[in-house]
Amino acid sequence: MRRRKPQRKGGRIKSFSLKVDERTFLEAEKEGSSREFFFKLLKLLSKGSFKRSYIKSLPDFEVEKLIIEIVKENGLEPYFDIKGSRNIYNALRKALRAKFQGETEKVWEGKLSNWRAEFEHKLKLATKRYYIEAGGRENVRRLYGRGWIVPSYIAKKGEVDVDGLCREEFLKERLSLWLSSPAFKRREKVLRDTIKAYLLDCVELSIYSLFAQIEGVIWDFFVRGNVLEADIEALIKKRNRKFVTVQYALKVILEEIFGTDVGIPKFLDWVKFIEFRDDGTLNRHAVQHGISVKFGTKENFLRLFLLLDFLYEVFSY
Repeated sequence: MRRRKPQRKGGRIKSFSLKVDERTFLEAEKEGSSREFFFKLLKLLSKGSFKRSYIKSLPDFEVEKLIIEIVKENGLEPYFDIKGSRNIYNALRKALRAKFQGETEKVWEGKLSNWRAEFEHKLKLATKRYYIEAGGRENVRRLYGRGWIVPSYIAKKGEVDVDGLCREEFLKERLSLWLSSPAFKRREKVLRDTIKAYLLDCVELSIYSLFAQIEGVIWDFFVRGNVLEADIEALIKKRNRKFVTVQYALKVILEEIFGTDVGIPKFLDWVKFIEFRDDGTLNRHAVQHGISVKFGTKENFLRLFLLLDFLYEVFSY
């Protein structure tokens, strides 16, 4: 028995609904050209009864009417723009894309605000304790201005004794304390090997490792263990953009402790490669992309080690 072709009646297609859900849209999005996207979309909406060959046989004005009906049925009028598109198929595709991204954006903002509220509330409690242990903000801000983010027992002294703190005994003693936190315990072997590399004078390798572990520890503590973040991660692909949770988390931590005027420290900030001077200055972006090769100093190693120690202290609060 032959399947009947979809029939038009009174300018409307009556054989199937033109309502596009997100799952159908994403499946059609896999097609390369906008015209093939349109063919796939109609095939999915009609459950296979609206064949590609039949759509191609329709006059242009019929195709245009069909697309306009889809626009109306899905409330795409605010997004549908013929002039700003290559063709009408492209206009439809862009309109659907904008609609679903807009809906995702609303959900995203709601989830993010919840995440931020929970995160910042806990952080404020932790930073109050840090202030007390550090003896106030004066030393903390002064050291920060010199590129040091340190735990409270260093801030209280007001100075960083590089030679004294880079001893094997001190490094291993701090590591043993870190391992009481699950975020550190999970990467115990990597951290032990990082210290080994430093003690073997493979300072560059230890610095590479510390940059990665700083991000990993923040991720584990504030993201992997955060129920709301699971929802946020599920939305990242839908938003079709990057959300660097680690950078956001570190920014909030630093602003809460050092003030909103400090920003991200230079050694963690993005830098233009053409403007970067490889003179021993520590910068994550330049190091990780191989632009910097003169960063392997005792001071740079300690700068990152103490940042991890600082994070351990704040997390433990």
